[in-house]
Amino acid sequence: MISNASIPITNPQKIQETEEQLIHFLRQHNEVEMILPVIIGVFVTSRFQLRGTNALLVNLAVASLFRQVFATIKNQPINTDNSVATTGAMNANEESESEYTIVHSIPGRIRIKVPRLAEDQEFAQRLQQLLNEDNYVIQVRLNPSAASVIINYDGQGLSDIELGLRLLSIFSQAQGNEEAANVS
Repeated sequence: MISNASIPITNPQKIQETEEQLIHFLRQHNEVEMILPVIIGVFVTSRFQLRGTNALLVNLAVASLFRQVFATIKNQPINTDNSVATTGAMNANEESESEYTIVHSIPGRIRIKVPRLAEDQEFAQRLQQLLNEDNYVIQVRLNPSAASVIINYDGQGLSDIELGLRLLSIFSQAQGNEEAANVS
């Protein structure tokens, strides 16, 4: 018995429409860009059962990678003439926004390299204010010339993954405040 099964044919116009819808959605819903990388980072660290500093490093790396992917997608031009869109390279400021490197970590203290601190004083002030407002943070020292931040925190009742999520949330919020100010 022969069945009339349809074979899907890739329609370039449909693919382009889907890409344009995705770009439009990401441009209108910035919260997805902030939340999804953190969730994916937690998923990866829990899937590989990572703990401690390793979990934090992987979480930061995964979140950074996905932020760059979202930024690249959002910066892609939307075509109205059905031609193929070309993607430009991200500028240095966008790349530096999502780069965080843990330089040193011991229980109760972490030092993170944030290149943007050296070039953006407003970001540094927002970050310091948000970190100081966190209940677990005891002391914050920013060193813009070294592009790093040292955070002393109370780790009681806080897992490494929770600490990583809190820090990622604070860094995203500091960046998000700037994006909200640029939209206004």
